[in-house]
Amino acid sequence: MKSKRVLWLLCMAGLCLVLYTIVISRIESRTDVIFGGAEGAYIHSDSASFSDLDTVATPEPTEDIWPQIDITLNQYAIVNEDNLLSARFQPDCDIISSTSYMLFSTAALPQLEAMIQDMKDHGFNVYVAGAYRSYSYQATLFNGKATQIALGMGIPDSDEMYLDERYQEAVAEAKTITASPGASEHQLGLAVDLMDRPYNKLIYENMSHEFFEYLDSICANYGFIKRYPTRKLLLTGWDEPWHYRYVGKEAATFIMENGLCYEEFYAHYVPDFRY
Repeated sequence: MKSKRVLWLLCMAGLCLVLYTIVISRIESRTDVIFGGAEGAYIHSDSASFSDLDTVATPEPTEDIWPQIDITLNQYAIVNEDNLLSARFQPDCDIISSTSYMLFSTAALPQLEAMIQDMKDHGFNVYVAGAYRSYSYQATLFNGKATQIALGMGIPDSDEMYLDERYQEAVAEAKTITASPGASEHQLGLAVDLMDRPYNKLIYENMSHEFFEYLDSICANYGFIKRYPTRKLLLTGWDEPWHYRYVGKEAATFIMENGLCYEEFYAHYVPDFRY
C-alpha cells in the first residue's frame, strides 16, 4: 500500500513538472501585439508570432494624380487681397480680335480666341465684358465704388471726404463688390468675363444658362477654368460665374474634372497657403 502511494506521488510530481515546463515556455514566447495603432494599446497574445505579422502585405503608396507643374509661374499666380500684384506688374497683351480694345495675355490669347470661336461655331453669341485691367484702372474702379458708397452713407462730397472716419467703412464695403488695386486677377491678363450679351445688372440667374453650361463643358480644353463659381463662394470670396481664368490645359482639366476651385488646387502645391 505504501509503495502505491509513493508511486502516485511521483507520477503527480512528474505531471506538475511537465505542466510547469509548458507554462514557462508559453510565457517566454508571448508577444506584445499592437492592435488599432493606438500608442500603448497592447493586447498580450501567445498565439501571434512575428512570422504571422510578416505575412501582412504593406500597401503601395497612393499614386500622385495631381499635375506636375511649377506653381511659381505667373500662369498659376494667386491674386487676392492677401496676395497683391505690384503697381508695376504689366503683362504682355494683345487685342482680342472679337473686340475693339479688350486686351489679353499674348501667350494665352490663341487659346481664348479658339474657345470663343468654338462657342460661336455652336451657335452662341459671345460678349467679352472684361479682360486685362491695369493697376491704375482698377484703382479708378475701386475708388469710384468706395466714393459712391461713402456718398450713400451721407459723407459730404469734398476733397476732405477721405478723412472722414466713416470712409474706411465705405472702403471695406467696396472690397466686397470690387477688387481693390492689385487684388484683381484681371491685372494678370489671364482673366476674362464672358457672357452671351451685355447686361445692365450682373445677375447670373437672368443670364443664359445654356451658354454657361456649354462653356463650362469646353473651357478646360483651352486651358480655362470657371474661376468664381457660386458654390465655392465661401472659399474664393467671390460669386462671379462669368469670370474665367487661364491656367493651362493640364491644370484646368484637373480642376474642372474634380470640381475644385482654384484656391483648393493652389493649396495642394503651397501648403502654408490659407484661404
